[in-house]
Amino acid sequence: MINSILFKTRFKIIIDAFWLREDILETIPNCRCEYLDNSFKLLYVASETLFSENDLKWLFELYKMEFSIIEQSISKLKISYVTAG
Repeated sequence: MINSILFKTRFKIIIDAFWLREDILETIPNCRCEYLDNSFKLLYVASETLFSENDLKWLFELYKMEFSIIEQSISKLKISYVTAG
């Protein structure tokens, strides 16, 4: 099963978008985390490990940024990782 959340974010400092992504990847095991737009407003987080908004809330607060959940879902599909060799 895959748990996923789509966040709408608003950064005060755009470099925080990079660091937030890195912190999420370290916080949630087997996580896929990516921005879906060039303005870094839509953040997609998915993992086979169950997680909730509360697991990430402290990170958003750490960066003093506004966020809201646009969509949250749990599906039976598995995440597939593509690696270049």
